[in-house]
Amino acid sequence: MRIIIAQSRLDTFGGGERATLELARRLSARHAVSIVTSAYIPQRTFAGLAEFPLRITPPAEWLSQPLAADALVAQNFGARLLALRRRGVIAYLHTMRSVYLRGGRRPDLALRRALDRRAVRRAAFLLTNSAYTAERAARFYGRTPEVVPLGADEALARLEPQVGSYALYVGRLAPEKGVARLLEWSADSPMALEVVGAGSPAERAHLSALLGPRARLRGPLTGPALAAAYAGARFFAFTPHAEEFGLAALDAMAAAKPVIAVREGALPELIEDGVTGFLVGDRDEFQRAAERLSADDALCLRMGLAARERARRYSWDEHARRIEALCEQVNLTPQPPLPQARGSRNELSP
Repeated sequence: MRIIIAQSRLDTFGGGERATLELARRLSARHAVSIVTSAYIPQRTFAGLAEFPLRITPPAEWLSQPLAADALVAQNFGARLLALRRRGVIAYLHTMRSVYLRGGRRPDLALRRALDRRAVRRAAFLLTNSAYTAERAARFYGRTPEVVPLGADEALARLEPQVGSYALYVGRLAPEKGVARLLEWSADSPMALEVVGAGSPAERAHLSALLGPRARLRGPLTGPALAAAYAGARFFAFTPHAEEFGLAALDAMAAAKPVIAVREGALPELIEDGVTGFLVGDRDEFQRAAERLSADDALCLRMGLAARERARRYSWDEHARRIEALCEQVNLTPQPPLPQARGSRNELSP
């Protein structure tokens, strides 16, 4: 099959970009895979994306040019709009945090909401990452997605289990990721905190002003450097606001690290309180959990091994297999064409 993975922006180390890479790697073993995007900044995203044919399409052309493919996997808002122009789009909802979904009366936001709802309802299949996101999507779109979780990093699952010497956060430096809350809650923790991730200059400046004497910002890490950061950690600390999956926490679990996470969003689906880590609701609970893991090597190792065992349930191979099956179903099902926009005669070939 010819499969297009559409992601309107490839310019962060986010879960949607990671999913695009992992899916492309696995599908390309059996199919001709290409990626379509409107923004690609290699130094700000995963280097492996350069392995695939990649087409840069200006935003204004997403709805005017059909794409020559047997199946199309849309990974975010801009890509989902392709369901307005063609049948057989498989839409994956990684997030419900987009600005236009929060309401507001601005005409452009209202238009985007209307187009997005129509596109989601026209998609052949609607997928998402967690039961939490599925429930929110069902309320907003009137359509319940199938949950197809993301996968854990297989390389991290091969690390030798060890009890490390610091708390670790990995992820984007963005307000919704709750790094400011983490810095506040961990200020009196007995463990040093390493914060790994990229963010805007303004967000980095804001977080730098909140750093305590035992916390530091390390910037983004990839490959062996990131694996080393996970390996050296004692536990993973994660306090985002209404997190919709928690890919970095899952990777920490694969690395045999217990997770202290906020009891919000989809994180209770990943983390079993008292078994693979601790779920907390406030600063006092966070500090008690950090103190327990800081003082007890055996507890750290036991919880870390339980976390690794649980992480085995989340596989990129299984993620790709389920999407591949839907691609095959779309390819085998006759799809009557949607009306084409006037003047849209060119095709983008993968």
